[in-house]
Amino acid sequence: MKLSDLEDLTRYMSTKTSLFWENDANRYPVTTLAYADDTHHEVLFVLGSKSMTLGQLFSRLKASPSHTTLLAPNKQPIFGFHLDDRYQIVFK
Repeated sequence: MKLSDLEDLTRYMSTKTSLFWENDANRYPVTTLAYADDTHHEVLFVLGSKSMTLGQLFSRLKASPSHTTLLAPNKQPIFGFHLDDRYQIVFK
C-alpha cells in the first residue's frame, strides 16, 4: 500500500484512530515506524505494546514522498486494511 492510498482512504477518519497489524488471527499494536532501506521509500511497521494513532503515523511520514510503500513487520507489502468493531484500523 502506498502512503498516498492510505491518505486517500482515511481522509475523513479521526486522527485518534488506533493502528494494528493482523497476522493469522493475532492482532498486534503498531507502535512506531522504521525505514526498510536507505532510500526511505519503504516504511516498516514496528510492533509493540501501545498502538500509535493515524495522526502520529501521518505526522512521522509528513516529509515522505507519496509513493512511499508501507510494509508489514515481516517486510511483506500491506495490501489493505479494515475497521474492527471499535473503529480501529487493522492492516493485513
